[in-house]
Amino acid sequence: MAKKMLVAIDESDYAKKIARYVADCVKPTVEIVLFSVLPTISSKLERELYHPLFAEKMGDLRAITAEKKKLLESMMDECRTILMDAGIPEGNIKTRIRDKKVGIARDIIAEAEAGGYNTVVVGRRGLSAAAGFVLGSISNKIVQIKNCTVWVVE
Repeated sequence: MAKKMLVAIDESDYAKKIARYVADCVKPTVEIVLFSVLPTISSKLERELYHPLFAEKMGDLRAITAEKKKLLESMMDECRTILMDAGIPEGNIKTRIRDKKVGIARDIIAEAEAGGYNTVVVGRRGLSAAAGFVLGSISNKIVQIKNCTVWVVE
């Protein structure tokens, strides 16, 4: 049975560091899914907050979301190339961008559990130890996943 790996990335250059680490550590037979959660404004919230004065701002938010999606797609292409250059066959690498449903960490965990992944790879960056303790971070939440190995790349 082939190993399945979920690699959570964002649009930052840090994602390439994660891809390089994975490329250095895995066998070419592993199935890899580059996965990202796209923060969006739900249509329900958009309806609840609708006011003529906010209509222009909602359009701006939709444009920002569309730009973020383009950046994510570009980063996924770069990460895919890193993995293929390391010898992982193109057919073993998939990409998925999902709209946020509950929260980024919980959506990653839901994907990991539903997809039957053996390993989840996430990055650790951005929060100081104190901020991570108070606010929690995506990687701190994901390490709580059950029945799956979690790699946290620093």
